Amino acid sequence: MTDPSGAVPTRAAGTGAGKIEGLPGWYFVLVGLLVASNDLSLQFGDRYRWVVFLPVALLAVHLVLWFTLLARRRKYLRAVWRSKQALTLVVVLFTLRLLLQVGLTKLTDRAAPLHSYTHLILGLVMLVVTTAGAWFDQWLILRVVNRDT
Repeated sequence: MTDPSGAVPTRAAGTGAGKIEGLPGWYFVLVGLLVASNDLSLQFGDRYRWVVFLPVALLAVHLVLWFTLLARRRKYLRAVWRSKQALTLVVVLFTLRLLLQVGLTKLTDRAAPLHSYTHLILGLVMLVVTTAGAWFDQWLILRVVNRDT
């Protein structure tokens, strides 16, 4: 269920005044890995052939979780991802990715040893920023929603 604006999740009908529990921490690490998986596969794909399938495998795991373990929380997930904070997070991640790519390209052109680790650095930064940003977004929304209880 959502409020009239459709932006913030509220308590489900019939659940009373109980607190809404957030998603488990491993879910945010999975989201971060999904975002970083393309860079990690580009970094290690030439040495390890199986790594090129990492983004597809993580997407499959994410979809299986979406339709099984997270099915009860799907309406809250949709509400969270429709929130202004989530849209801001996506814009920040996209901008950060572009700035990192441009900055690292200029830096690695000057420092040859870094050139071979560009995708690894991008992947690790995106993993950390995505995981922390998505967790913080949930924390902020749940703090507001659960304030009344």
